[in-house]
Amino acid sequence: MSQTIQIETVNAEYTDPEAADPLSGQAGRQASTEPLAPQVAMDYTTIVAQCDQILQAQPDAYDAWQEKGSALIHLGHHADAIACFEQAIALQPDSPHAHYSLGWAAYVCGQYEVAIRSCQQVLALDAACHDAACILGQSLYATGQYQAAVETLQQVIHHQPDCLDAWYCQGFALFATGQYEEAIGVLRHVLEVRTDCADAWYCQGFALHATGRHEGAVSHFNHALELRPEYQEALVGRGDALKDLGDHEAAMASYDKALRLQPEDAEVWYRWALCLKQLNRPKDAIVGYDKALKYQPNHGGAWYGRGSAFMKLGDFQNAIASYTKALALNPQSFEAWFNQGVAFKNLGQFEQAVNSYDRALALQPKDHRAWNNRGGVLVSLERYEDAIASYDKVLAINPNDTKAQQNRTALVNLLKRRDAAKN
Repeated sequence: MSQTIQIETVNAEYTDPEAADPLSGQAGRQASTEPLAPQVAMDYTTIVAQCDQILQAQPDAYDAWQEKGSALIHLGHHADAIACFEQAIALQPDSPHAHYSLGWAAYVCGQYEVAIRSCQQVLALDAACHDAACILGQSLYATGQYQAAVETLQQVIHHQPDCLDAWYCQGFALFATGQYEEAIGVLRHVLEVRTDCADAWYCQGFALHATGRHEGAVSHFNHALELRPEYQEALVGRGDALKDLGDHEAAMASYDKALRLQPEDAEVWYRWALCLKQLNRPKDAIVGYDKALKYQPNHGGAWYGRGSAFMKLGDFQNAIASYTKALALNPQSFEAWFNQGVAFKNLGQFEQAVNSYDRALALQPKDHRAWNNRGGVLVSLERYEDAIASYDKVLAINPNDTKAQQNRTALVNLLKRRDAAKN
């Protein structure tokens, strides 16, 4: 299973001028653009005012448009910043720096398609601008182009092995494509540098869980929750890992916390109910299945689980009703047809039971249990020849099935006695 989360890069707020500001980062150095005023010495509002004064006198002052756009980004005025960078591009359309600034601004405000186009333009003008490649990779991830993001960010890491943003986003992109082993290695590197990144702990935990390392997964989810106690996905992930470790009580406790945060999460109610099933608490499990179905009426797994819980309680009528709902959603469920057949048999509705077993066997014709059960129901209907044929099917699949051998022999002898009595 792959799962995607909305990530923020390590430098998402772009507060480190050496790492992220387009006027002082790598792209700025390549364009040889000097900021108009030292940003350390004055606030961004002052910079905007200074740039406005310059632009009133010189509307084609490229550096002023760039500087103003950068300051506006820091002030959170993203649309105005983008407009400034577009003005800069109009003045110097072949400037990698101008396109980079627009791509950076578009990425910050979530205009990922614009960011992709801008960064591709940068790289067409200057293939060595790895800052642009990093933003391109992050934007590809944000638009669901995960494999392209992996490949782009791998090139960034090759040229800039210390670029933590690239490692960080590549780990999530690998995670999103289900390349869990690779994601584990990349995210391990991120966590060696940034131990306070809850999302990285979560993704690493999910990847460990997906590869069967459930104890390690629990540990990573715990780290994520120490940093962000109300991280609902981490609570669910921890519950899943604990469930797979067989610690159903602890799993339920984790799901309980997740449900307090998102009480309408049908899938978590379903998993909560599965834990109760394993704890042999079918009545309580039904409560969980009903909650799941309240919020997601077409949850086939919940209908099936509900049917199985009613079977456990001996309430075959409600079991049949639940299995019928499950089969309406997934008519290819062998287990639901099989169990529905058992429920019909227990209610003495033998014709319906035969029909259910027939549907099950159409899906799995070599299931000896279904043939055995079908034979038993046919005996109840006094269709002895058909029952013998069912037991023959069992023995063709499993010649050592003692029960089928005994039942077949008993039926053959019964038919012999009946024929003898007729004569």
